[in-house]
Amino acid sequence: MIPPRLPRPPHPLDLLAQASEAALDSLHRAALADPDAPTPCTRWNLATLVRHITDSTASTREILTGMPPGRPPEPGCGPARDELRRLRTAVAAMPRETARVRWGALLGSYELALHAWDVNQSTGCPGPLPPTLAEALLAFAPMVVEGVDRTGLFAPPLPPPRPGHPTDRLLALFGRRPR
Repeated sequence: MIPPRLPRPPHPLDLLAQASEAALDSLHRAALADPDAPTPCTRWNLATLVRHITDSTASTREILTGMPPGRPPEPGCGPARDELRRLRTAVAAMPRETARVRWGALLGSYELALHAWDVNQSTGCPGPLPPTLAEALLAFAPMVVEGVDRTGLFAPPLPPPRPGHPTDRLLALFGRRPR
């Protein structure tokens, strides 16, 4: 008997495209929200989180393309959306087989997906991430989070909910609780 073939995991660039779409969606709501709204990132308000997304997006693009770091990001949802669009354009033109591209895209995917969820919580849209994105990020998680010093990066993991939506399991890995 031939064992069933497991589905091939998505390429990290495809995950980054999905995560950037989730971030763009969340920024549409953030543009209409109070910039001083609290976020799951306890030291940040919504405006600070949006600026962090802009900076993270620019850094991811710079890593993927090999460009030197640019100037600090401008505040606001408009610059964040512009930077996400630049990233999406760069992703479409990236070579898919270099380790730098795969790792940069994978790490950027976690950053954007988790912060999209954070923005959604702050703007009253507490739904889950797209299930295919959350499932794929869970599949790659052992390579990304196990054995990593998490100090200052993200909260310690929480016990995973059982059974739980893939978003809830992903959030628990990064010390977040769904509201």
